[in-house]
Formats: sequence, structure tokens, C-alpha cells
Amino acid sequence: MRTTRCLLLALLIAGTGLALRLALPVAPVDAPFRAVLKAYATPDPSAAEPSNTAETSSP
Repeated sequence: MRTTRCLLLALLIAGTGLALRLALPVAPVDAPFRAVLKAYATPDPSAAEPSNTAETSSP
């Protein structure tokens, strides 16, 4: 009997999630979020010689 309740609860949660996904619009990605992603992106290895001490090296 507990397995049946567990399966029913899982189906209820899945159905609620699907209904919310279909009912609510997805927010588009805005410019500040893209700027953060770009800031944390991996640097292009061909752009410069890689260094693990770039922040402590003398200019």
C-alpha cells in the first residue's frame, strides 16, 4: 500500500510540474545575465599564453 501511495504522489508531483511548466512563461535571458556568463567563460587558449599566476604577475 505504501508503494501505491508513493507512485500516486510521484505522478501528482510530475503532473503539477508539467502543468506549471505549460502555464507559466519562461523568462528570457537578459543582457546582465549574459555578461555574467561571459565573465565566467573559459578564456580562449589561443588568445594568450596560459599562466596560473596571472593575478600575481608583474605587469
